[in-house]
Amino acid sequence: MEGFQVFSVGPLRVNSTVLHSGGEAFVFDPGGEAERIASFLRDRGLDLKGIFLTHGHVDHFAHAARLKRLFPDAFLAVHSADRFLLENELWPGFAAYLDAEVPPPVDLFLKEGDRFAVGSLTVEVLETPGHSPGSVVYSVPDLDLLIAGDLLFRGGVGRWDLPGGNLEELRRSLRRIFEEFDDRTRVVTGHYETTTLGRERRFNPHLRELGII
Repeated sequence: MEGFQVFSVGPLRVNSTVLHSGGEAFVFDPGGEAERIASFLRDRGLDLKGIFLTHGHVDHFAHAARLKRLFPDAFLAVHSADRFLLENELWPGFAAYLDAEVPPPVDLFLKEGDRFAVGSLTVEVLETPGHSPGSVVYSVPDLDLLIAGDLLFRGGVGRWDLPGGNLEELRRSLRRIFEEFDDRTRVVTGHYETTTLGRERRFNPHLRELGII
């Protein structure tokens, strides 16, 4: 059995995704409620192999340390360009508000084209800077799925005014996604509702304002 489950976690409703196949699982962006995610894994007998971050902002790694303590054999992966963000709470008191901990040591630094297998599914890493220097999107071709972090939202796009953000890079990354993937592709965004590329192409005003489509 294979598939994915999205948990909306923490005060900012970060989308934490469990991707699973063949009794194995990856977790993406454990931004809160580590015990809830762990219960899902255990109830289904899933072996957590890896914890992946779409980028290094504290709301997306808030409970990585807790999840790692519960599943100590799972590796932690993030793009090296976001290493500087992993001890940066962005605003004073933000980490406390999120109930966040400093993440454990990174086991793997990601790069464009990296591929990882979980059961019979393959996950490919795409470098998509702009929201942060090391923002990545995870493509799961067999499920027509993108785990996109804060690159794209339902009706919005990622902000570029945080440390390391860059509007021109964000534009290029968004164009890449819409050029390389078709409209039926499902997108797990960084927060709030999931969407499809087709829906965003039709209804997202920010894509037109920024000259993406």
